[in-house]
Amino acid sequence: MDLSFSSDQRLIQDMVRKFASTELEPESSEIDKNSSFPSGAIKKLAELGFLGIIVPEQYEGAGLDTLSYCIIIEEIARVLASISAILISNNALFALPILKYGTEKQKKKILPCLAKGDIIGTFALGEKITAKKLGDKYLISGNKDFVVNAEKANLFIIFARTERNITAFLVERERIKTIEKQEIMGLRASGVCNLKFQEIEVDKASILGIKDEGLKIAEEAFDLTDIGISAQAIGIAQACLDDSLKYSKERHQFGRPICEFGLVQDMLVEMEKRTSGARFLVYDAAIKRDTGVLFSKEKAIARLCATETAMFASTKAIQVYGGYGYIKDYPVERYFRDAKATQVWTRPNDIQKNIIAKELLKS
Repeated sequence: MDLSFSSDQRLIQDMVRKFASTELEPESSEIDKNSSFPSGAIKKLAELGFLGIIVPEQYEGAGLDTLSYCIIIEEIARVLASISAILISNNALFALPILKYGTEKQKKKILPCLAKGDIIGTFALGEKITAKKLGDKYLISGNKDFVVNAEKANLFIIFARTERNITAFLVERERIKTIEKQEIMGLRASGVCNLKFQEIEVDKASILGIKDEGLKIAEEAFDLTDIGISAQAIGIAQACLDDSLKYSKERHQFGRPICEFGLVQDMLVEMEKRTSGARFLVYDAAIKRDTGVLFSKEKAIARLCATETAMFASTKAIQVYGGYGYIKDYPVERYFRDAKATQVWTRPNDIQKNIIAKELLKS
């Protein structure tokens, strides 16, 4: 598999890296500290087209492929993983279902507004959400915790159990009874909220796709989300390595920089080895998706390896920093918290192992 970037992809990487370092990095610690949705930064990202990375140009999106999506997510996550989570949710969990299963009317109404940043979208799938049929309408009730983007989302894809299976519904923010901010350890500025629904009345026009086929829609959204979270984890791991290298050259003990100590060098080498290897797996899964090759096992392996690498790299970064790595004056403390989040949001690593085992047993 050829993992080299095209000239356009290299330009995208350079542009995103420059934007992240100049526009996001100076504010990253403050955004995380405040744990509020970074509307100013998101507006700037919308101007670059990143709220609609996968949205085709005919709907005013960037129209980029999965590999470019990964490049963007990784570069943003190197600076502030919370913002990369917002982009993943907006693109994989919201734009993709609209693009693949929405009617043409829904696409024309929603996708251009999404791509321009006029609206924010998100996705809520939970066991405790039901849709009771009442004539030609449905009454949606239940609750869902830990919904990324919900703090500022204007439109929600809500998956609810209907008579026989799960159906996806498009629901406006003002219809939801309660949107309660949730304080979390990592990805603190990604707008995570708990939702409560109480007999929200919707009609058939609110259904996304075909009734009772919501799980199919959710699975496709989760597949692209898994690839995005894998890229996010690689960005965090790379940030840990970059900061550890810089600090190890500046920090002196016993009259010499700690980068000359064998123990520190060993940690740096392991971080580089694992990050480079996991990146290969992530980008390979992205290319397989772009070329129409089955990628379920590769995607699950990539997420498992990338998120474990992020946890390893963030733990070792704290070791390199010593006691300073455990205080909020340095970003490695944030990297550690964000790395853990990559292992648990949407489909956690135990589910990835189940996916891999199922694919192995097919052969």
